[in-house]
Order: sequence, then structure tokens, then C-alpha cells
Amino acid sequence: MNEISSSKPEGQAMISMAGVDKWYGAFQALKDINISVGKGEKIVLCGPSGSGKSTLIRCINHLETYQKGEIRVGDIVLGHQAKSIDAVRREVGMVFQQFNLFPHLTVLENCMLAPMRALRLSKVEAESRARQLLERVRISEQADKYPAQLSGGQQQRVAIARALCMRPQVMLFDEPTSALDPEMVKEVLDTMIALAEEGMTMICVTHEMGFARQVADRVIFMASGAVVEQAPPAEFFSDPKHERTRKFLGEILGRH
Repeated sequence: MNEISSSKPEGQAMISMAGVDKWYGAFQALKDINISVGKGEKIVLCGPSGSGKSTLIRCINHLETYQKGEIRVGDIVLGHQAKSIDAVRREVGMVFQQFNLFPHLTVLENCMLAPMRALRLSKVEAESRARQLLERVRISEQADKYPAQLSGGQQQRVAIARALCMRPQVMLFDEPTSALDPEMVKEVLDTMIALAEEGMTMICVTHEMGFARQVADRVIFMASGAVVEQAPPAEFFSDPKHERTRKFLGEILGRH
């Protein structure tokens, strides 16, 4: 069993996955996943393409269904009923590879939409919150523009602000810089670093190993749908225990 326990005190777990299995037909995408993430922890998930990283985090907010095991977010058990799914999604923000902004809405309107619909905030309250979060990710001057008028890095920062407008307890990032031109990666990573420094609980799927070294409390390496190894960054990079981890690090660090 792949047991990964949080370094935080028991009872403070923001996310726990116990014995989680996921299949696509006959193909098993996740194999006996056991992870506990403490409040304020920053976790980086890495591994080769097809290892199950994105599937894992997408299961946390029920963008993917799982067939076996249990997922908890805070005190909420994520079942397959709409009530528990909605409750979890109010606690969990997610940022994708693609920005998924509504092209017909301005930056400000993109950020206001979910708080008004899901949280029933008034337009005035939603606008105030949206402007505050756009300021937080240093893009407030773009509030009245449309997504197509922004660079990829700017759009991704808007996507982060939009997720934060729901005031989530946890942020999930699914390779948030992989669709960006190299010169735009830093501005998004800087935004994520600032968020981490403010104490946000984060799980990030990324190949940005510099970010993992700087921000992560733990790095989790996955392969073939299973957790192979996990350790604090200093140990993970200097003394990987498994051959698959060493091979992955050799390949990815060799490209940088």
C-alpha cells in the first residue's frame, strides 16, 4: 500500500484519499492511492506522461469519478451525490493547462460569475471581491479587457484569480504552465509562489522542478497509476530511492 502521511497534526488534513482506485474500462488509471494533505501543505505531483497525476487531482473535485476507496475534503466525504460534489467544489479551486475563460466576458466578469451564481453574492460584493483578487495576482489593470486581448500568462493569472474568488480552502493546479511560452512561465509561477507563501493548501501537477524545490513541502512521484516515492524536496532531488524516480529526474533535469 502506498501510504503517504501528512507532516501536519492529525485532524488537520484538508484532503485525504484512502484506497482510491480508478478505471477507464479495463485500464486502471489509479492504483490504491493513499494520500493525506495537511492544512497549508504544498504538494507537487510529478511523473511521466500517463502516470495518473492529472487523473488524481481531477478526482478530488469529481471532474473524474473513482470506483473504489474514499476521498475527503475537510469534513466532507466526496460521494457521487450532487450535494457532496457541490460542497467539495466550494472548498476546492482548480486551475487547468488551458485557461478556460469565457471569451465573451471581460476579465472582471469572468471572476464575478461563479461567486454570484454559486455563492449568491450581490453584483457589488462580487465585483469588490474580483477586483481585490485581480490586484492580488497583479493584473488588476486588465479588468475590463477580454481574454483574447491578453497574453497566455495574463490569462492564466486571471484563471487563478477566478478560482480564488470562491475563497477555496485548497487550490489544485494541473500543469498550469505547460501551455505557456517560456517567457510567460515565470509570471505564473511567481503568482503561485506568492499564494504558497500566504499559506494556501496546494496540490500542483508540474514539471517545473525549480518550483518544486522552492515551494513544495513534499514531492510525490507517480508512475503507472501508483505512488512510487515521496519525500521533502531536498531528499527527493538529492537521494531518490527508486530507480524509476532516478530515471525520471535524469530525463527531466537533463532537459533544463
